[in-house]
Amino acid sequence: MIEHYFRAGVRFLWNKPPDANGPLNGAIVGSLGMTTPMTYDGLDGHPAVLDPIFLGIHVANVLGLAKGANVPYAWLDYAPGRIARLPIGVNDIMSGYMSGCLIARGTYNGVMSAFHVGTIDNNPGVNRTVKQAFAQALPPDASGFYPAAAWPPGEAALIQNRLGGTGDAGHIFALMTAAGAFYSILMFNVLENGQWTNPAGRRYWCVGGIKAVAALNRVRLMASLLQ
Repeated sequence: MIEHYFRAGVRFLWNKPPDANGPLNGAIVGSLGMTTPMTYDGLDGHPAVLDPIFLGIHVANVLGLAKGANVPYAWLDYAPGRIARLPIGVNDIMSGYMSGCLIARGTYNGVMSAFHVGTIDNNPGVNRTVKQAFAQALPPDASGFYPAAAWPPGEAALIQNRLGGTGDAGHIFALMTAAGAFYSILMFNVLENGQWTNPAGRRYWCVGGIKAVAALNRVRLMASLLQ
């Protein structure tokens, strides 16, 4: 359960795994599950973005992480125009970037799995194909959520301003715990000493916030896919 690591103001060194590009045919494809180290890098220097829980308490007592520790996670690909599937194991699952895509879970070929329905901004034809394909394959026990809907544009901009204007509009990530809880995470690329990356080429990230999101049941998921 890694959701408690994503408190507002927490910093990470991390390079997002690459997208899984391929044919835009709506196929269900196995996620490569490629992960890159996500390393706790302390707290951001802007107190306006810090989660109040850190006030007067050593961060290690809140997160259970020492600086330099890695956060364990599994990665669910974003496969534009297709549906990425990852069997659910012991690690919580992250995916992104999120804009209008659906993240879902359900039993597929006898295996409890996570899905990222890979819609593409401003491509209604491809989106229709991929959504109809998932509607046809939607598991009987499916649940899911739309992570980007948790963050209105004005809210992300307000947090960006609290960071002193990062030059980055923010990126939304989905988090699905192994137990089936859904979260939406807002993170920003930030500069450190005028650099976006450390000497090893790893990007600096600051958490803007995290929100628990109620699951949509299968009926509501189906309705959203057929719109």
